Amino acid sequence: MSYAGNVRRDAPERDLADDRAFPPRLVAWTSTIILMLLFATAYLDRQIISLMVNPIRTEFGVGDFEISLLQGFAFAVLYALCGLPLGMAVDRYPRRWIVMGGVLIWSCAAMMSGLAESYNQILVARIFVGAGEAALAPAAYSILSDLFPKRRLTFALGVFMIGALLGAEGSLAIGGYILHVAADGITVPLLGRLEAWRFAFVVTALPGFVLAALAIFIHEPARERPAGSGAGWGAVLRFMASRKTFYFCQIVGFSLVMALVYARLAWNPTFLIRTYGWSVQQAGYALGAFGFVAGIAALLLGGRIVDGMFARGRLDAHFRYYVVGGTILGLFGIATYLAPSPLLFFVGSLFIIVPLNMGAIGASAVQVATPPHLRGRISALYLMSVALLGMTLGPAVVGFLTQHVFVNDASIGTALAWTYGILGPITALLFFAGLGPMRDAVARESDW
Repeated sequence: MSYAGNVRRDAPERDLADDRAFPPRLVAWTSTIILMLLFATAYLDRQIISLMVNPIRTEFGVGDFEISLLQGFAFAVLYALCGLPLGMAVDRYPRRWIVMGGVLIWSCAAMMSGLAESYNQILVARIFVGAGEAALAPAAYSILSDLFPKRRLTFALGVFMIGALLGAEGSLAIGGYILHVAADGITVPLLGRLEAWRFAFVVTALPGFVLAALAIFIHEPARERPAGSGAGWGAVLRFMASRKTFYFCQIVGFSLVMALVYARLAWNPTFLIRTYGWSVQQAGYALGAFGFVAGIAALLLGGRIVDGMFARGRLDAHFRYYVVGGTILGLFGIATYLAPSPLLFFVGSLFIIVPLNMGAIGASAVQVATPPHLRGRISALYLMSVALLGMTLGPAVVGFLTQHVFVNDASIGTALAWTYGILGPITALLFFAGLGPMRDAVARESDW
């Protein structure tokens, strides 16, 4: 039985009658929670490195810019390149098996990060973490779009994105604890004695090997239109060209937001350590607790606001939200990273963390304007662009400014303030320019 057959998608008001065309809510939400847990594992392995800046610098004799490559470029390169063939696979083959394979690959690579004997080896390991993680997001976006009607999609994607918070913020708390208890090194069976930072990589890679089995229980919804019927890459590119202004503003705009997300994730622990003299453990616990609580609230609030506007006929709801969000990032980003005290830093962070939790809204904007049989590949193109521009630009710009422009480790706050002050307003302008094109793209989604 096809859950998605005969669904009319040409206007958000018609979604009110769509519930019966989708799987039962228990089935949909069970799959969403499994995907959320796998996403948490992905972000745990991806972001644990942010606490390892000083030990890796000491171990391999590198600077902040080289560390930024591990945090951004190394991960993003295969994440982006593998995303395109995986996006086609998502449109053609069972998605849960693609997810399982990706989890196993990134978990192996994450463990190898802790066993690297040189900077080049850890660079390669981080590259393969990105290759494995490239499978999850396109598959999850495609599955969730077939599990929920459009008027509920952004909120469902927000729940999925809670996994990113669990992993990213949990990596700070878990990593800080591991670095504390294993400060003098620890002996591991078969691996011998490992330094604390190496042990942290190995331990946080282990959950992936267990949780990969959960992919079996992800519901595989029937597709409204399979990709095999004449929808090759030529059709994808022609479709995007017919809505080029929307996709340009969507991809570049959310890539710049992602650059600010990764600047924060990569350098916030180091900022607290260098600016306020905090220990690694203090920074990890504080950022983890703050980011988790405030981040979940921001994700769910943003999803509800956008879904509410969309249900009321605001076809540009996703972009409208970020016209305001980009302005907030520019103004409050500067104030936050120039704050004279940790208290004021966290007060400022309350404002910027709302628009920084952009994953659900950015993904939803693609889904509501894209036909089901093209979503996997267009999602992959979106994620490739976000990876190449967002994940690499944010960490690298901050590292470059600190090391080569200000030439002072203590200037990391100034580097972050400059990054937010420039990219935030540009983001707001891009989304403002895209309001009309998004309304048109969503209204014509079913015309292709």
